Amino acid sequence: MSPTISPDRLARLVGKFDRAPAYRGLCEALQELIGDGRIPIGTRLPSERTVTAALAVSRTTVTRAYAELAAAGFAVARQGSGTFAAVPVDRRKVH
Repeated sequence: MSPTISPDRLARLVGKFDRAPAYRGLCEALQELIGDGRIPIGTRLPSERTVTAALAVSRTTVTRAYAELAAAGFAVARQGSGTFAAVPVDRRKVH
């Protein structure tokens, strides 16, 4: 089972983020948190609805931020299972 992060914990980690536009600021904050390990790879991110409430933003903002995060390779969305923190292919270490 993958580790999870609560919406409240995510909100504390994200803190204040650039809201112009909000989806981009949230996406950049999440990329930084995943990139520096504060959100470990493989961690299941909270649902869009719960993040919406925790950050007091629209669901569209969270949906778009998660989509941008996945497009950049910092998340993998699995239908029915959730969205998980990931490392972009071009940043993975080859053993």
